[in-house]
Amino acid sequence: MKMDKLQRKACIVFSLISILFSFFCITGRKLAESGNIIWDKAWTGKCVSLSLVCGILMGVILGLLLFKKREVKAEKNEPKAEKFPLPSAGKCFFLSWGLLLLAWLPVYLAYFPGIGAYDFIVQLEQIDLGVYNEHHPLIHTLMVEFFYDMGCMWNNPTLGIAIYSFCQLLVFSGSFAVAVFACKYLNIKKHWIIILQVYAMFMPFNGYMAVSITKDVYFTAFMMIQTISLAVILAEDNRQLKMRFWDMILFFSSVGMILFRNNGRYALAVAIVFVFAAVIFGKLRRKLYLRILLNFAASFIVGSVLLAALMNVTGAQQGDRREMLSMPIQQLARTMVYHGGVGVLGEDDNAMAEADKLLINEFILEEAYKDYRPEISDPVKKYTNTYVFVYRMKDFMKTYLGLFSQYPGDFVNAALAVNAGYLYPGDETHAYVNVNNRDTGLGYIQTRWLTDEILKMGIRQESKWPWLFEKLEQFADANAYLKIPVLKWILVPGVYLWLCLFISAWFWLRGQKKELIVFAIFLGYFITLLLGPTVQLRYIYPIMVILPFVTACFGNTKLKEESEQ
Repeated sequence: MKMDKLQRKACIVFSLISILFSFFCITGRKLAESGNIIWDKAWTGKCVSLSLVCGILMGVILGLLLFKKREVKAEKNEPKAEKFPLPSAGKCFFLSWGLLLLAWLPVYLAYFPGIGAYDFIVQLEQIDLGVYNEHHPLIHTLMVEFFYDMGCMWNNPTLGIAIYSFCQLLVFSGSFAVAVFACKYLNIKKHWIIILQVYAMFMPFNGYMAVSITKDVYFTAFMMIQTISLAVILAEDNRQLKMRFWDMILFFSSVGMILFRNNGRYALAVAIVFVFAAVIFGKLRRKLYLRILLNFAASFIVGSVLLAALMNVTGAQQGDRREMLSMPIQQLARTMVYHGGVGVLGEDDNAMAEADKLLINEFILEEAYKDYRPEISDPVKKYTNTYVFVYRMKDFMKTYLGLFSQYPGDFVNAALAVNAGYLYPGDETHAYVNVNNRDTGLGYIQTRWLTDEILKMGIRQESKWPWLFEKLEQFADANAYLKIPVLKWILVPGVYLWLCLFISAWFWLRGQKKELIVFAIFLGYFITLLLGPTVQLRYIYPIMVILPFVTACFGNTKLKEESEQ
């Protein structure tokens, strides 16, 4: 069969992505089976060859399937009157909001006053001592404190936290309703809006996250509104500098995203670079791109200033920068247990130079590298002496780069193992990162309530629906999502990087180049994830719930044959 120019282009682009996808599937499966990869010539050649063959085959199939009937689609893309049309965009917003509240309210009642997992206990300790730390967003800690103090005024701290959780439930469901509103505003087909609404209501993780007392919920809400408002601005294609309604929504949501997650700034910074390039090269839409660039720059500055002001007002201590060193920590710890002569593994060849061992022992205290776990950096990270990195940068980099040149395979294995959940759809280590033999509620969906610590603050878990609580706990504790046929593949984290890449390639090939600005935000966020300490639901969750809405907003655009500037 003869391929035209666009089909050839599609096959090439999809093949490049598919080769990477195949590589990470092959290496991810190998690490899951044997725990280590020896990067000798035989294995490397086999891995690369198989990646090329599988990737090219997959890419060609995708290219031909997705673009073989483009002319027919273009002809059929004329608007048709719908039977039983949806209400107006405003009514859709309130209808969506109400239905989401009804769907998630049972989870709120089951976990009343909320799910106190993740960083909740650490933030309560800061509130109790009056000593704040910017490691957890200050604005979120202060919000929790406000509602906690409100409850204390009524001699019922539990009620204060319950009110916090309900307010969070309102905001979170409201952000999804904004996305549904935007879809209706852009005249997305009715059946897609209904599918997205049902997805939002019954996606298994949404109810849990909606009542989890963690900054990630607010971050997801703001990122949802930010990306959806940006999608609307790009779809409207208004090539003027004048600010409009959706521009204001974009600004405030971008500021909110920065305030509620430290890596929100990094994701926005990557998007700023992409938009700046669009301003330089996008002649037809230069004013549109410039308006977005100014919006992003203003929100970046305002968000950063507000963060600094919160630190100044609260006297908060600067967070420990070891979080940013998660990847080097994993790489050095792995290299030490395989080549440092520490007696943990039989494969340890004790080939590392004494000077390198000495620096690692100064950087990782109390021989914590012996506790190295491939899937999470925390056991080693908490014993890291960041002084060595900050004040002996030259020595640190000399050792780090020297070991990388000696043992590149171990460095690559360390990176692949800690990010397996993001890179390999078949990975299951992400579901058991925190599981131990003592506590429940530590699966992929974390629901653990640290009763003793939280009870000291006068907060009690008082489920209003014990039967449902038990059922939800069983689902979460057993990581039951891994056993759901078909649906499992939209619940595991390892599919979303690839979905973002394939979907963005699809839009680019269709001539929808301006839409890639939204995917630049996703790219920036993914970079922070891949440099992070482990794979967790709350980290990947924003992409999980936002991507379907963004794709729907852009997918309504007609196929463009001409190249877009």
